[in-house]
Amino acid sequence: MQDDPLTQKLYESYEETKRELKYNAARFLQQLRKRGGLEVAKRILAKKAESGKTKGFLTLADAGRLDLSVEAIALMPQFRQLFSANEIAVAEERLGDFPRSSWRKREQRTSVYPDEMSEGIEYVEGSVNKILVNRYERDPKARADCLARHGLRCKVCNLKFEQRYGELGKEFIHVHHVKPLGASRREYRLDPRTDLVPVCPNCHAMLHRTDPPLSIGELKSKLCN
Repeated sequence: MQDDPLTQKLYESYEETKRELKYNAARFLQQLRKRGGLEVAKRILAKKAESGKTKGFLTLADAGRLDLSVEAIALMPQFRQLFSANEIAVAEERLGDFPRSSWRKREQRTSVYPDEMSEGIEYVEGSVNKILVNRYERDPKARADCLARHGLRCKVCNLKFEQRYGELGKEFIHVHHVKPLGASRREYRLDPRTDLVPVCPNCHAMLHRTDPPLSIGELKSKLCN
């Protein structure tokens, strides 16, 4: 394998994706060893089918780790000059469909509650825990289907915001993906009525205190009266 900085960075990305998300992009690694990082990156940026978003790209998007994508790496200051203006535009366009917080360098990101986050807001006061939120949890139809099945009451602590806060709390709740993202990405079709559940922000944060997240039942068992 070539030892130039871009190839090594893409290899590190491959290793981190495999380790953290349990996704093995074997063909990507094969091509990286054969062709080197620059040629591989340029080939990926030249893809036209489905806006060029590969299975690997969508896996990273679901996990909120687009910082590991070829597109995000191509936009890094140390590599940007290696690509044409058109290639940079392609990378920006693909990443532009997702919150900037999902493709910024990981150590620069901070965690916020998903349903209340405007895409331009990246920091909140205080310290909160990381919550991985995939595109299904943000999708209005998936959310509506989930709430049609489960209602607006937190599945863990039973809180209903309208009962606690009146009109201000009407229709407010988070939705939580009950399956670990890395384990469910391959050949997986989400059903919002069974795979998403309503939870309050506090319980949502507590579910994600562990990796993989706690189950609803596990967190319920930890509630203190």
